[in-house]
Amino acid sequence: MSPSVIKHPNTNTQAISWNQIREQFNLNPEYTHLGASQFICSHPKVVREAIQHYAQLLDANPVMNTLALENDEMQKVREAAARYLQIDNPDNIALTDSTTMGMGLTYTALNLQPGQEILTTEHDHYSQHEAIRQAIKRTGASCRTIRMYERINHVTEEEIVESVVRGIGPNTRVLGITWVHSSTGLKTPVAQIAQAVAAVNRHRNEADRVLLLVDGVHGFGIERETFADLGCDFFITSGHKWLYGPRGTGLVAATSAAWQRVSPIIPSYTEAMDVIIEEDERPEHMDGKQMTPGGFHSLEHRWALRAAFEFMEGLGRERVCERVHQLNRQCKEGLAAMPHVTLHTPLSDALSSGITSFEVRGYNTDEVIERLKEQKVVATKAPYRHYNYARFTPGIFNTEEEVERGLAAVRSLA
Repeated sequence: MSPSVIKHPNTNTQAISWNQIREQFNLNPEYTHLGASQFICSHPKVVREAIQHYAQLLDANPVMNTLALENDEMQKVREAAARYLQIDNPDNIALTDSTTMGMGLTYTALNLQPGQEILTTEHDHYSQHEAIRQAIKRTGASCRTIRMYERINHVTEEEIVESVVRGIGPNTRVLGITWVHSSTGLKTPVAQIAQAVAAVNRHRNEADRVLLLVDGVHGFGIERETFADLGCDFFITSGHKWLYGPRGTGLVAATSAAWQRVSPIIPSYTEAMDVIIEEDERPEHMDGKQMTPGGFHSLEHRWALRAAFEFMEGLGRERVCERVHQLNRQCKEGLAAMPHVTLHTPLSDALSSGITSFEVRGYNTDEVIERLKEQKVVATKAPYRHYNYARFTPGIFNTEEEVERGLAAVRSLA
């Protein structure tokens, strides 16, 4: 097929039932998959077909089809991401391989100075903490870590916002937080924090503004909020979790002003490369295209990310959000009713999303995971020192019956 006539499959799935959507995925029916959406996704049919299509083009004529497609297909992915996130300018999106890559690229690229500070929380993922550690080691800036709440079973949005704002000091230039914690499943009120940060910034000049950086991976693909709704400066995520996109994809979205506060650490292969080579000039303003790492990536996966956005748009943002919350509400309420189980995720939809974390009395987390696996139920473990919990993370390919199967397996551990 000529590169000029690439067609993506019809992804209008609004009228399709959840059971029909489940059929898009090649999941092993011998298992109840209650961990994949949060960990690493199974590709739906439309994504598999898009990957295969691009792979065939690259295999047939690697040089000509790469040269013909690379910039255009990458831009189509940015346009699809911008449409999904409701960002006006697609060029404000950098394409990466994962949330972790996005974290490392962004934190290390920040133009920080000695005496300036990154503020973060003790609840964030290893990837965020390590990216910050590496950034301050290189720049001479410092990091301060705060606690967002005292007790997860009594946490409120107000407590979280007040704790974070109270932590901002005169030297704080970056605030790094997580939208949905992969440890407890807590959903952070990012928009309210952004409003509070904006109030702080009204008394600062542009160079001293606090930048709000969000690890958004476990809200992205579930929650209703757009980039503008969240109000952050940097939004970092991957495509291979709740978006059900190609494995090894991700993005960093930022405002135009925020991009001016970073300097790339990996040369870009976008059009900026041609300008630099041919004219020995560099663009005056930074953007997401220049922050997209160059080199040859798994091109068929990156280009096929557009199919995942179209698939999720076909399902409908509201419909997906309601479904994932419905399944997780069933999960949380079922676990909370078991006397031998401690639920670590807030019951409120306002404070949780697609991750349900728990402990089972008499078992450590590894034992829980193994006992569930013996019953053909796949769960995951939160990789944290102080939040080492088992997790159920039902998504769009799961059913109410599967959630009940998972609950029955936990019930059997009493």
